[in-house]
Amino acid sequence: MNRIFIYKKSMQIVVVGFLVVLLGLQGCKKVLDKKDLSAVPEDLVWNNVDLSTQFLNNIYLNTLSGWPSPTDHNSDEAGGGFAMYGQLTINSVNYWPYATIRSVNLLLQEVPGTNYPQADKDRLKGQALFLRAWLYFQLVSRYGGVPILLVPQALEEDLNVKRNKTSECIAQIIKDLDEAAVLLPPSWNADNEGRITKAAALSFKGRVLLHYASEQFTPTQMQSRWETAFQANKAAMDLLTQQGFTLMPSFSNLWFVEGSSNKEAILVTRYNNPGRTQTRDASVRPLEESQNFTGGDQPTLELVRAFPMKNGLPITDPASGYDANTYWLNRDPRFATTVVHNGDAWALSGKTGRIQWTFKGAESQGGSGTSFYSKKAIFEGYKPFDAERSGTDWIEIRLAEVMLNYAETANETGNTQIAYDMLTAIRKRAGIEPGTNNLYGLKASMTPGEMRNAILNERFLELAFEGKREQDLRRRRLYGPLLNGKKRMGYDVTLVSGTPSAFFTAYATGNINLNTSYFTYFKETEKPIDLTNVIAYKDEYYFFAIPQSHLQVNPNLEQTKGWPGGTFDPLQ
Repeated sequence: MNRIFIYKKSMQIVVVGFLVVLLGLQGCKKVLDKKDLSAVPEDLVWNNVDLSTQFLNNIYLNTLSGWPSPTDHNSDEAGGGFAMYGQLTINSVNYWPYATIRSVNLLLQEVPGTNYPQADKDRLKGQALFLRAWLYFQLVSRYGGVPILLVPQALEEDLNVKRNKTSECIAQIIKDLDEAAVLLPPSWNADNEGRITKAAALSFKGRVLLHYASEQFTPTQMQSRWETAFQANKAAMDLLTQQGFTLMPSFSNLWFVEGSSNKEAILVTRYNNPGRTQTRDASVRPLEESQNFTGGDQPTLELVRAFPMKNGLPITDPASGYDANTYWLNRDPRFATTVVHNGDAWALSGKTGRIQWTFKGAESQGGSGTSFYSKKAIFEGYKPFDAERSGTDWIEIRLAEVMLNYAETANETGNTQIAYDMLTAIRKRAGIEPGTNNLYGLKASMTPGEMRNAILNERFLELAFEGKREQDLRRRRLYGPLLNGKKRMGYDVTLVSGTPSAFFTAYATGNINLNTSYFTYFKETEKPIDLTNVIAYKDEYYFFAIPQSHLQVNPNLEQTKGWPGGTFDPLQ
């Protein structure tokens, strides 16, 4: 298979009692030769470092993000999304990973008393602390403050715990990440690629504090929170630079370089075929080049129009050179890596010269609801059978995101030049032209508000379909001002005249140049992809309701303010 993989993962599957070993994660040594691996006593788990590691591997599997990212549809990247139309109930968002948190706490309780070498203890504890911080932040970003449990509860204990303040949860998350950063190694050997490192802990800390300083948690902005977030992201950037992390030369290929050769990837969820696979490659393809999956991540017209020209200027700038008749030409090169349009070359299944048509009648089955497909991180060489068994890794944290986090916190603390430095470096890697002032199309001397908008737009483009846009809209409370009352848009593409078969016959002659005569053959009409509802994201959605099932089990849980019966203030 002609992928650019520098490194391929090994795979082992081990079942140990209630443990299901993480498929695809590295460092799973061959299990001891036991007669019954389905019932290993708990005391043996904590008397064998391999079994303890396998216990940890299962926590990885139940914790970290991976392909596909459903949150893309809760933003202006793509259509769909259960939260977009103001119809959520108190039971709509049910993320309650306390069983996994208990497993983390059990490991943290048991490992210090083992006879393992101290280095093994430290690595196990460091990873567990990170994973606990990760789980709690996923809870806090959804609900605000939640019960903080740091030891595994026993049945004889009072299980009806109350919600801690949001500020207390954030403090515990940061404490766990600080302790993890001390214990974690700077890197792992090839057999353990994909495990959490010191760099991942500091980078995630920077993300957490960026969110905490943003309007979701701080509607009345507090400069002290931005200063804390800036220092955390500076520390992460300093360490990443020291350790040799750098932007990969090719934006389009960075997803296909794995292991230590990818100098941009900081936290990765590993996939491999055979073994642990993912279906995103199949879900974003047209059905004719897929099987069992389709319809995912179809770019909106809003995303298409957000990409600037190659000179870095927005398409609304008269000096940009934008031509609506050939809207795909001379754009920011990330456009071609992210978006597939009607008439675009897309060599799926390794078909050299294959063209993707999205006009009405062109596709034998299905089709894109926006007339666009997503190309990002899609390996074109997969045949349909392989596309639903993809081995392309999910990169949860990469250097470009940390640079954007650093830029945003720098802008909010008056460090404007740092923000410019981060944005220009990202745009340079993207292939945007530097211009006479080496600002890569950015406006000189931007105000903090202008720079804030520039950073958020850069995140929209650079991190498209990486699960970050929905987070950005929530943390900066932008659903209302940007999207409410609107419908996301796409194109309805039709032939000007004739039939699809007649057009294909004419195109096959090689005499049709769509770069000069596209609208001779096609008509594009804007259409809403939100068919029956306008976007109506409510203020209470910035902190979701605790589902009724959890309130019934634990009467000491308060409901979130803004929801029926809510008394808990998530801003405290």
